[in-house]
Amino acid sequence: MDMPLLGLGTWPLAGDQARRTVRLALELGYRHVDTAQMYGNEAEVGAGLREAGVPRDEVFVTTKIHQDRFTEGTALESARASVEAIGLGPVDLILCHWPPRGVAPAQVAEELAAMRDEGLTRHIGVSNFNVSQMREAAAAAPILTNQVEFHPLLDQSRLLAAAREIGVTLTAYRPILRGEALRLPAVRAIAAETGRNPAAVVLRWIIQQGVHAICMSTSRERLAGNQEALDFSLSEDQMARITALTSANRRSCDYPDWQPDWEG
Repeated sequence: MDMPLLGLGTWPLAGDQARRTVRLALELGYRHVDTAQMYGNEAEVGAGLREAGVPRDEVFVTTKIHQDRFTEGTALESARASVEAIGLGPVDLILCHWPPRGVAPAQVAEELAAMRDEGLTRHIGVSNFNVSQMREAAAAAPILTNQVEFHPLLDQSRLLAAAREIGVTLTAYRPILRGEALRLPAVRAIAAETGRNPAAVVLRWIIQQGVHAICMSTSRERLAGNQEALDFSLSEDQMARITALTSANRRSCDYPDWQPDWEG
């Protein structure tokens, strides 16, 4: 199956809450679930997927390998452990979580390709790679996506243009900026115009650009409301009004020890 445009993020869910939320999301119709080694919940996510009873081939499962495993030379072994922890057989997508320091993007892609060749995953990709890193990785091995921070207060137009040029999708994390994007006057006005909730408006703005979106909630109402993003379209004017907000160019995910030069 192709990667669905809308998915469930599972950070910072843990334990029974992670298991129950995954099960609930699948019951509501979600068919894309995103986890990571760093989240410490791969086993619980896998349990929730099994409990939901949805056929395995109808759910797109993503996990991310910690970047230090690439630095240490243990990425392949670590990926085996993640797949075993999830407990569903091969996953659909494995990403390198952040660009590992001292390891070339081409080498990262080659190690990810080894995971695919071993049958641990159907697709490979990267996360938090800048333009040059994404280009180098994609030149070394076919990658499906680059998962990055993407929301109405951050200008990712350069990265999106490069991704389109080389045939790589983007996947948005923190798409509603932990709720801040829902309070923006332009978003609220467009929500009133369309009769949709603000979260659906923001998510629609993202997926209407061909960008996938990963969002987390434990609320049945909010999980269901997010799915409204798949049921309508924004006008060119409405898209432009939200895009104008990206001039703020503000990142919320700040990890100085991990993040690349975003302008690279």
